[in-house]
Amino acid sequence: MIGLTEARPRALDRGHLAIAGYSLAAGWSQPLTLPAAAAVLLAGVPLLLVRVRRPVRPLPAGARPGPAVALWLGLLAAFGVWELTAGLWGNDADHPTLSLLCDPALEHYPVRVLGYALWLLAGRWLVTR
Repeated sequence: MIGLTEARPRALDRGHLAIAGYSLAAGWSQPLTLPAAAAVLLAGVPLLLVRVRRPVRPLPAGARPGPAVALWLGLLAAFGVWELTAGLWGNDADHPTLSLLCDPALEHYPVRVLGYALWLLAGRWLVTR
């Protein structure tokens, strides 16, 4: 039919290869260490800066962002309060942060690589929206 295109899966591009390479390298850092934090920041800060510098598209006519914004801000605030409280109370088994909860799984290199890859893919998706 004229005007209709078939949905094709996106091909792997240089960005996907960069994410795979970075994930493989960053996965060598042990969780809850300074190198692991640096690996997260080294990739996360540039993604954040790219998104901040991109113009925001206008919302479609009739869109009501208020409820969605309130929900996301509430979830973000709850997560922030949890992390801050757990961090101030010692970040131990009784008051764990998200990092400490994920630590047992992240002890394994393949899981760390997968975690970095998913985190970077999500970041890339958010930046390109």
